[in-house]
Amino acid sequence: MNSNELKSFWSVIEQSQNNVNRLQTILENYTKEELIKFQEIFVELSAELKDEPYIDYMEDSEDGIEDIANWIVSKGEIFYNNILNNPEKTPYSVENLTDEILYGIADDVCFEKYGITTGIW
Repeated sequence: MNSNELKSFWSVIEQSQNNVNRLQTILENYTKEELIKFQEIFVELSAELKDEPYIDYMEDSEDGIEDIANWIVSKGEIFYNNILNNPEKTPYSVENLTDEILYGIADDVCFEKYGITTGIW
């Protein structure tokens, strides 16, 4: 991903304000290629958090780690970078916050609009 793609990604995340419907509305204007790129960036950023030292602070379950990493990305660039620089601030659980997770919305929109998924998980 290049810096413009990353800047655009974070701008859209910020505009969505942790709201799935808002993100879906924004992404409905994207081309298939843009949806794939958005999903790819989300997955790459989330993957950074699914390893040490971050997982040392998370609940010990695969689903929990996945949800926490995706939730952190969904919270936006400032929050994400704060966690990257301060792993001890990684939340232990986001069990009651899963409705704020924006992961997979690009995949859903791609399927609804083009009849195929992004193929990126």
